[in-house]
Parts: sequence; C-alpha cells; structure tokens
Amino acid sequence: MSERSGTRRIGPRRPRAQLMALALASFLALAACAELLELPGLSYSLMLGTWGLDILLALLLLTLLATACALRPHRAGRSPAGPGTRLRAATAALLALATAVTGGVAAAQLSYVTAQGTDIDLLALTGLGQAGSAPDREPVVLDDAETGQLLRAGVWYPRGADGTPQTPDQVRSAHPEGVPVVVLVHGGGWSNGDRLNPMTRGQADWLARQGYLAVAVDYPLSTTGLPTWQLAESRTACGLAWVGAHASQYGGDAQRLALVGDSAGGHLALALTYRQALGTLPEHPAACGGQVPGIDAVLTEYPIADPVGFHDNTDLVMGPFVSERAQRYTGGTPDEVPGRYEAIDPVALLRQVADAGLAQSLPPTLVVAGERDHVVPVAGTLALDAELNGAGAAHETHVVPYTDHVFDLNPGSAVSQMWRHRSLVVLREAGLGL
Repeated sequence: MSERSGTRRIGPRRPRAQLMALALASFLALAACAELLELPGLSYSLMLGTWGLDILLALLLLTLLATACALRPHRAGRSPAGPGTRLRAATAALLALATAVTGGVAAAQLSYVTAQGTDIDLLALTGLGQAGSAPDREPVVLDDAETGQLLRAGVWYPRGADGTPQTPDQVRSAHPEGVPVVVLVHGGGWSNGDRLNPMTRGQADWLARQGYLAVAVDYPLSTTGLPTWQLAESRTACGLAWVGAHASQYGGDAQRLALVGDSAGGHLALALTYRQALGTLPEHPAACGGQVPGIDAVLTEYPIADPVGFHDNTDLVMGPFVSERAQRYTGGTPDEVPGRYEAIDPVALLRQVADAGLAQSLPPTLVVAGERDHVVPVAGTLALDAELNGAGAAHETHVVPYTDHVFDLNPGSAVSQMWRHRSLVVLREAGLGL
C-alpha cells in the first residue's frame, strides 16, 4: 500500500473554517456582553434588541449546531483531545454565552413590559407584518418658499375589522362626528427623515388599525446653511393647522387630537404642546389652514427633552454625530447660541407653564425611553419626568432597562408593544378612546 493511499490527509480548509467559526462566536459573545457592560461601538448591539426574538432563535440554533459538532468525536469514539475538538468546544461555549446573555436581556425587557399590563404578541416580536402599509394619501401641505422644501402629509384612513381602509362615508356611518385624529411627527435629528420614516410608518399604520385617522406630517429639515430651530416648530404647527382644516375630509374629528413624536419629533411634540398652553404657538403660513387644534394627548418615544444634553452627548461614537445635528438645527453650539437652546428646551418651556399655574391643564403625556439610549441621553427624559412630577401634570414615564434608541425600528418589538398599549390607555383617559 502506498503512503498516499494509506494516509488520510487533512487539508487546511477544516482548521480555517473552525477558526472562522471561533472568531464569529467570539464577536457574538463580546457583542452580547456589551448589552450588559458599556463597550464603545459594540454596545449598539442593544439596538438589535428590537428584533430580540429573531436574534435569540438564531443564536440558539447556532449554539445547538456548534454543540453537536463539538460532541461528534465523542459519539464516533475518537479521541476528543485534538486541537480541532478544542476549537469546536470553545466555539460552542462562546455561542452558549451569547445566547444566555441575550436571553437574559430579553427576559429583563419582557419582565418590565409585562409588569405594565402589556400582553405580548409573540408573532409581532419577529417583525413579520409590522412594517406598516404606505399612506393612503400624501397631499401637499405647503410648498415652503422660505426653505425651498415641499412639505407633505401622509394620511392613513381608519381600518375596518378586516384591515382594509375605510372611506370617509364608511367612517361617518359608524362615527357621525368622525374619529379622533393622531398626528405623528418623525425623528431624525431635525435634519433627515420624513413622514415615511420606518418608525413613523409602522406606528401610523397600527393606529389606523385601531380605528384612528393617522396623519404624519413633514417639517423642514435643517442643513449646514439653514438652521430650522424656529421653522421646524412653525411648520409642524402648519401641519397641525392643515389637519384641523382637512381632517373631516378623511373622516376625522380634529377637535379630538393626539400628538405623537419620536426623538426629534418627540421634542417638537412636547415644545408645541407647552407653547400652546402658554399661548405662544409660532406663526405659520396662512396657506396651511386656520388655527392649530387643541392637543388632547401627547405620546412620545425617546424624545429629545434636553437639547443641550443631546449636543453634549459623551458617547465616543454617537457623540460627534448628534452634536453636529444639534448645531445644524440651532446654528451653533450651546456656548455660541445659548439663547436658542434655552428657547427650544421642553423642560424650560414646561417650567414656564408651571410658573403660570397652567401645568394641571396640560394634556396627559406618555414618555417611553431606553435606559441605555446612546443617541438621546436618558438624563433628558429623567429631567422632564421630574419637572412633570413637580408641576403635578398628568403623565407617565417609562425608562426600560437594556433598551437603546429606535426600539420601534421593529414596531412589533416588546418595548414598542408596551408603548402601543400604554398609548391606548392614555388616549382613553384623554377622551379619545374608540
């Protein structure tokens, strides 16, 4: 027998593949541990928690596969002491660690969410069917000559029991006065995004399926040469006035109106609510419509409640990015234009409302934020909550553990489901229930 025929040669492919598997498992384990410990760059893995069930199932499958590979020499009766066996065992152990940590983080989130009375839809956790439909109409609200931007609204008709859009006549046959209207203001650091942002679209579609007329409005985006710290509020008020003038055409009753905002949109929603209470709403072009309707409820997700804190974000990766967004919006740093940051600060505006003795007449407010938000520091939410408590304003605030920004990028995530559940509670308490 020749040497070639009697010797089994093992090429370099298998060790290379095992090393690659070990490297992948190491990265996944490190990213999972970054959900518990702050590791610059890697801790953004918390943002993937919005698809937590999918990731957990994928990790579990990889762990089972790696474990089966690690145990194969034992089942075959071969010596388990070789380097390949040790590589496979290390890979399986690292994947098991990633699975255990990710499962623990998911359990902590679910524990908080279910404690608020939220019934979890397991299928929605996967993200399937949660992206939301496109709006039924996208009319022009304002061709804004001052900014050169065309501002539109996305209109989602109330859905029937089968999920199909209802015509205005169908809506009025069941609700002669029209259904309540929910206006959504998108996020994006005041400088990107529009009415079709994934988070805005997903929540608007869901609200329409609850029977509301959902309207998402654009506002002018800031650029390096166009600070929009005044114009964004003015044009968001324009969108509200447009809704007041046109909601009845779509089966809505703008005299029963809630305002929704995420991130920068949450900032605008809070600022306009407090300005309305103070009677200092910004002027808007006459082409938008008449008066801004009264705001009966405010529902926010991870709002920028502290513009200075947003600018001063100390995160090594996100800090420079968000600071640049704040400077675009205001036209400078807090040291350069302190008056502008003070003027747009929701907590400062709320303090003015409280000093005027008007806080208890504010609409009920919902604030949901992540404890580990790397984009909008959670300190702003805590400061807003403290001010709301001190003023005696109706509100509820939730700071969810192991949760980052854009927790509704999958609108069916556990935290987003909690926001939806609590939103319906707040809407009912505000007289906007269906």
